[in-house]
Amino acid sequence: MRDKKASRPTLRTKSCTRSFLGLAFAVVTLLPLISQTGLAQDAQPLPTPAPNSATSIPDTEEKEPPQKTEAEQQAERALQARLKARKDQEEALASLESSIALSQKRQEELSAEIDQLKSDRETIQGDMIATGERISNLESSISQREDRLRVLFEDQTQLKVSLAEERDSLSEILAALQRIGRNPPPALVIRPNEALDAVRSAILLSTLVPEIRVEANALATQLAELIRLHKDIEEEKDALQSSLASLQEENERLALLIEKKKTQEATTAQAAEQEQQKTSELAARARTLEQLINGMEQEIEAARIAVKEAQEAEKRAIEQEIETKKQKIAALKDAARLSPAIPFVKMKGLMHLPANGAILKAYGNDDGFGGQTKGMSVATRIGAQVSSPADGWIVYAGPFRSFGKLLIINAGGGYHIVLSGMDEVYPEVGSFVLANEPVGKMQQTRLASSDLLDASASRPVLYIELRKDGVAIDPSPWWTADLKEKADG
Repeated sequence: MRDKKASRPTLRTKSCTRSFLGLAFAVVTLLPLISQTGLAQDAQPLPTPAPNSATSIPDTEEKEPPQKTEAEQQAERALQARLKARKDQEEALASLESSIALSQKRQEELSAEIDQLKSDRETIQGDMIATGERISNLESSISQREDRLRVLFEDQTQLKVSLAEERDSLSEILAALQRIGRNPPPALVIRPNEALDAVRSAILLSTLVPEIRVEANALATQLAELIRLHKDIEEEKDALQSSLASLQEENERLALLIEKKKTQEATTAQAAEQEQQKTSELAARARTLEQLINGMEQEIEAARIAVKEAQEAEKRAIEQEIETKKQKIAALKDAARLSPAIPFVKMKGLMHLPANGAILKAYGNDDGFGGQTKGMSVATRIGAQVSSPADGWIVYAGPFRSFGKLLIINAGGGYHIVLSGMDEVYPEVGSFVLANEPVGKMQQTRLASSDLLDASASRPVLYIELRKDGVAIDPSPWWTADLKEKADG
């Protein structure tokens, strides 16, 4: 009986040991599965199974922490690595989402800038037209002042020549007066033979004095006129210098506006292209995480399409190639943004001359070779501004043979305006220009100072030709009334 009672604690201890080992084996088996399914993130360390109350364990062993098995430690390390990888992935996603949001915002800003650029371009073109009008008025005023100076110089020269021609006769009259003053005629009460001399002297004086008075008055008038001419010449010179200074300022302003227009278009287009490339790179990186970004790619694609459409709209006008002279110019008629305000055929009587100057030859005049001119020639100022006479698209801009810089403007409806003889042209092929917008400048050849007095001095010549369906036609119906009279005269 004693042996049986002694064996009962031993059997109970063995049973508890088997239960503990089974529970530990279950934990080791389940931990890797929990880490793989992601459920281990919220899992708490499993409690160590309490020993059977019937098992006798010393008090010192109860205070020591339970030892983890190698499998438990490996599972815990795998769980921590999994959690760290997920945290890093979430941080990377947050950073990527932020970058894409910033890039998308920048693209929206650039799209807005491109839209604003359209408005700014109209503003710049308006400023260019206003500046061109001021330059045209200044050039006209300068030409008028130069004409007045030329007349004043001619009057001054003629007056000096007249005074020089009369100098001899005036000297003789003054000498006679001096002699009479030194030898006055004798009184009539003297000897009879001297009376005749006195009468002759009196008759001579009565004849000469009125003539001398007239000559003296004329001389005084001429001298006063000479002084006035000299004063007027100095005033005209000062006014001319002031006008030339103003003209220089306006030309500099025009150059800045042209440069601003070109720089603004190039900078905005380049920035939009860079942002598009950056967004594409971000989108490529995000493809591996697309399930966690919740449709971010659709938004990126929409932004990319918006920027691309804005770029295409901005560049649509300059994608056409330059056609040869014999080909019919039919390109650049699809202008979604800009188009002529009114059809060219309805602009008759509204067009201004592209540059201030004198009409040398009109359409249909003798060309000097047995034929007739197909256009008109205008003698302009040195470096005169040239403006577009009508709205239209630039289909050619550059040198052509011996005609200098050539500009061809497609005015729509089969009409083309040809301008040649310029030293510089501003717009590029494909750009749209407005009526009275500055498009070029004449030659900058310097004249000698004496050329101011020479009306026949050589000046730059602007050649203007109007074509309908490739055939030269008379442009006079399109000019304003005063220009038409000049051309007809």
